[in-house]
Amino acid sequence: MQTDNLPQDPFNWGYFFAAVATLVALPLMHVILGWLVFFF
Repeated sequence: MQTDNLPQDPFNWGYFFAAVATLVALPLMHVILGWLVFFF
């Protein structure tokens, strides 16, 4: 599929924040699931 509305900025901040959020959420996912399983 072709998208005509390509971002003008070569460095898209959306992908940057998505990557940072993923890197932060992956290690914390086990901690959050551990707390949820421990308490509930």
